[in-house]
Amino acid sequence: MEVALIVFYSGLLLITPAFAGLVRGHLPIEISARGAKFAEETSQSAALNKQRIEELERAAEANAELLATVHLEVQRLREPNQRDTTQPGVDSGR
Repeated sequence: MEVALIVFYSGLLLITPAFAGLVRGHLPIEISARGAKFAEETSQSAALNKQRIEELERAAEANAELLATVHLEVQRLREPNQRDTTQPGVDSGR
């Protein structure tokens, strides 16, 4: 039984790259106990990471603009009020 499993898995490790090479036209860049790893998967991963980085950069820029707006609003609220808000005295004349 053990020999049959060894033959099956070793055959699987050899058949997978051979099939991919014949059918899809490219060979794996790495073969491990987890299986074959193809170059296409790594390039897609890099493209996906680049896309996520660009999204995060856009979000950071938007947050920076919002923070600047909030900072200006806080400064405006902290400034002492320039106009006189006290009520003028009423001369009743009586």
